Amino acid sequence: MRGIDQMRAAQSYAKRFGWPVFPLHETNPDGVCSCGSPDCHSPAKHPRTPNGLKDATTDPATIQDWWSKWPTANIGIRTGKESGLLVLDVDSGGEDTLQDLQREIGPLPNTVEQHTGSGGRHLVFRHPGTEIRNSAGRLGRGLDVRGDGGYFIAAPSRNASGAYVWELSSRPGD
Repeated sequence: MRGIDQMRAAQSYAKRFGWPVFPLHETNPDGVCSCGSPDCHSPAKHPRTPNGLKDATTDPATIQDWWSKWPTANIGIRTGKESGLLVLDVDSGGEDTLQDLQREIGPLPNTVEQHTGSGGRHLVFRHPGTEIRNSAGRLGRGLDVRGDGGYFIAAPSRNASGAYVWELSSRPGD
């Protein structure tokens, strides 16, 4: 069932929203990354394709081929000008930082939100059209930006810590 869900979700992201997708490694039943590296530094979060996010596509045939080959692959969605997406990744410890940031700049607009496998969340925004670089911690502890040249992991992907799920009150397309 998981493989069918992965392919359907990847196809839906591409067709319904125009979001370019690509396959990522997944966690095996024993909790180890499918890449097979015993010292993998990014388990279930790194690309399966040779060019990673540069391979991201909305082409249904390519998506079908990838998830036929790797049915349980996690789903990567490209961010930046190419996809029109910008993601604020709120990691562990980032909620206080985000509150401080909003006190300084004002509240963020309502947007689509996803819970991550490790207990964080992704806030997905429209890309403004000007270059927004990826950053880790530049906005403050626990806040990462995924912009031009980046990607995020999308539901129903899983890592060793758990599943990625869309917030029920703000799923894409609602």
